[in-house]
Amino acid sequence: MTKGNVVKLNIQMLGGLAISYEGRNISIGKNKTSKYIQLLEIVWTSGNKGVSRDNLVSILYDREEQSNINNSFNNLIYQMHKQLKKSGLPELEYIVNRDGFFYTDDNVEIESDVVSFTDYVLKARDAENQAESIRLYREAFDLYRSEFLPELSTQEWVIIKSVQLQKMYSECVIALGDFYAGKKDYDSMHRIYKKASELYPDDEWQIGVINALIGMDNYKEAYKVYNDTVRYYTDELGITPGNDLMECYDKMSRQITNMPGKILQIRDDILERRESISKNTGVAYDCSYPSFIDAYHILSRNMERTGQSVYMMLLTLVDYEGKKISNQAKLETKGKLLQEAIAYTLRQGDTYCRYSASQFLVLLVGTSKESCKIVYRRVLNKYKMLAGPRAEIDYSVVSLAELPEKLAEAK
Repeated sequence: MTKGNVVKLNIQMLGGLAISYEGRNISIGKNKTSKYIQLLEIVWTSGNKGVSRDNLVSILYDREEQSNINNSFNNLIYQMHKQLKKSGLPELEYIVNRDGFFYTDDNVEIESDVVSFTDYVLKARDAENQAESIRLYREAFDLYRSEFLPELSTQEWVIIKSVQLQKMYSECVIALGDFYAGKKDYDSMHRIYKKASELYPDDEWQIGVINALIGMDNYKEAYKVYNDTVRYYTDELGITPGNDLMECYDKMSRQITNMPGKILQIRDDILERRESISKNTGVAYDCSYPSFIDAYHILSRNMERTGQSVYMMLLTLVDYEGKKISNQAKLETKGKLLQEAIAYTLRQGDTYCRYSASQFLVLLVGTSKESCKIVYRRVLNKYKMLAGPRAEIDYSVVSLAELPEKLAEAK
């Protein structure tokens, strides 16, 4: 190809670097973390603004490497051209230096998902009407497939750019989610939040999924998403669900109370749930934190009628010195072992849940305060068998009969 002809490259950086030219995938080196590849990526993401040589140097080289940088940087440019030629691309500059700033060569036309995504969001903000704004947000949303350059996720410049792009993506999700909710287009609302929750499960987009399912009267699936989310937060992240998620639970409960149900469908749902639970017959009942709260309220009311005692026990993971475990990997491993110890030590009629990364709550029915200590000893012994003799847990108990008085005193 002669100078003056335009080379069109399609550059994908969301979900990982991929380059295509005339319908062919192009490889410019096996190692996608190479400095010369990063050089191209930085210039490509800068769009028409370009990026200064000093900024490139500070991004690509450690402070110690920057004392004698000219040769290294010139060699990097040479390496880049060598690899581009080797890849089968036409022989062009690809990036050019103008007054200390690097830009994409005028003979190279870049179609980049990152640049297009950013342009769509910026234009959506300035759109003259809502219809145009939503159209542009939708274009941006559809382009955003995954994280920005995950193969370089530890590089500072990538982290900074990723945060910027993720904030823009959140802007798209909120704009589209609110729009479809207002239109009562719950199918579209569900698709938006479902994709967002799969990409970023830690950002509570599941609340939007649940609200969309409630709007569709699909309470069965809404409960499933809710329970899966609570499990994820407590078991994987080691945190209790936020207030917004708890409000979803209350909303579902209120809606279902007002919805007429068919007895056979209700029966089938109960049997299906019972079948999944029966796989763990013979062990204590493991439930989510909100379900644990419901169990607590039911047992509290039954105590008045039956006179049966119920105690709530809090088990906390500690190290052999009785201190908090700070190592997250160790905490996760020990948490799973303690959960196993609880499940196979307690009775089938007992209920427990994971409250945080280091704590479990247990409801013990028909027992005494003295018996609670025996239960704790049994759990501790089983836990030591699983985790080793130096494994330790702390415990505290409170009677459900005394709890209202304790709460009143706290006020």
